[in-house]
Amino acid sequence: MPQASHSVNEAPSTYVPPAPFVCTWKPNGFGSAWVQLAGELDFATLPAFERTLRDAQRSAGTVSIDLQALAFIDCSGLKAILDADAAARRAGNRLVLLRGSGQVDRVLALTGLLERFEVVDVSPRPAAASPCRRARRG
Repeated sequence: MPQASHSVNEAPSTYVPPAPFVCTWKPNGFGSAWVQLAGELDFATLPAFERTLRDAQRSAGTVSIDLQALAFIDCSGLKAILDADAAARRAGNRLVLLRGSGQVDRVLALTGLLERFEVVDVSPRPAAASPCRRARRG
C-alpha cells in the first residue's frame, strides 16, 4: 500500500488567529461618546458590543463607532449597528461610523449600508486642517 509522501520543504501554516475582541467606550465631550472596536464583531462578541453601545447611547447624544481596528464584521454586527442607528434617530440623536478596514468597508458597501450611515474618514492632516472629513451621509 503506497504511503502519502510529505515534502520536507512544505511551507509552514500561515494561519494567524484573530485578534482579541475589544469593545470600549468613553465620553468624548460636548455630549458625545466614542466607541472603540478591535478584532472581530460577530455573533460571539455581539452581546459585549450591544451592552457597550447601549451604555454609550444612554450617556451621549452623538455616538461615534470607530471601525478602524475592526478586522471582521458579520450580519449580526451589522444588524446591531442598524438597530442602534434607528434608536438614535428615534431619540433625535446621531450615530456616526469612522471608516474601517478595507474588508469592513467592503461589507458595508456590498450591503448598501455605507450609503445609509454617516461615515467619516479619519486621517492625518496638516495641523491647520481638520482631522475628520465627512465622507457620506445617509
